[in-house]
Amino acid sequence: MSKDWLMHPWLEKFLPDHLRPVDDHIFSEAHGIVLIQETEAALNRLIEYGKQVKSAQTFKKNGKNFQFRLKINQKRMKLLSYETHKSEAALKKRIVIEYIRKAYAPKSKQKRYKEATVQYIKNGQTYVRGIQKSKYFNGIMDKLELLDDALLGGLIENKPTETVTSSPAQEPKEDKEFIHSSEEPFHFIQQLDNKIKSDWKTLDDLLENRLKQLLEETHLTGYMFDSLDIEERYTIKRMLQTDIPSLVDTYLSLSEENRKEQIEQIYEALVKMEINTRSLREKAEYAKVNKMEQLLELNQRRYRVKKNNNDSE
Repeated sequence: MSKDWLMHPWLEKFLPDHLRPVDDHIFSEAHGIVLIQETEAALNRLIEYGKQVKSAQTFKKNGKNFQFRLKINQKRMKLLSYETHKSEAALKKRIVIEYIRKAYAPKSKQKRYKEATVQYIKNGQTYVRGIQKSKYFNGIMDKLELLDDALLGGLIENKPTETVTSSPAQEPKEDKEFIHSSEEPFHFIQQLDNKIKSDWKTLDDLLENRLKQLLEETHLTGYMFDSLDIEERYTIKRMLQTDIPSLVDTYLSLSEENRKEQIEQIYEALVKMEINTRSLREKAEYAKVNKMEQLLELNQRRYRVKKNNNDSE
């Protein structure tokens, strides 16, 4: 039986907060529309990237006014999208969507959404409202369906979806800063590796070998990426996205004579990057070993084996 009867206005006041539909004005103003556009843009990037996802992962996108998180595992996807304290929005909104994947809920699209709510504070009171019936979220819901297809390898055509909020031509610039948390270094390492084979083919053998060693070290550090703190992750990301490309591109733009003069400094700069990256990896490894020792010590205290006094000598 359809649950649409629950949405009748006269019944609304009897519904729990999460089933009451959100008022249109919450998302019809500029900041609300931007939040939805940013969320849709992040999902678009994941749809493009979807077939490469092999296991449970958490994807992130961090902006000054906006934060995005999407946890994916075999059974479900959980989306969290919200405005930060730096946002100028009068009502800071927090979108939560928990989606059961098609393999586990193949028939009913409505039943795939275990949760679809927005939370916000108004006049000192916290409100939770349902968003599944809101026209402003049609695009996000459709993109979650497409992402599920992409993750299953079944995305046929990425047809543009007409929504009241988004336009592919106006994809936010910040989308280029999208972070796929556990795989972030590997994505950028691959980009640089492709550059070595194409744009940087004229790089001196000495520098090319040094650069490859740096990327190998960064690849090892990538496996511990979630153990690094925010500043350390930013350092790795900046090095791969900005520092290395700028250094190599500028070097290759020099005349042959100037290259010979600068090659030693470039080599030294790459070595320093490698040493710094290795130190971050070793620090993370040490922290993990230290935690393991603490856990073993704790378990030893909790689960002591008492000697039996009757044991024969």
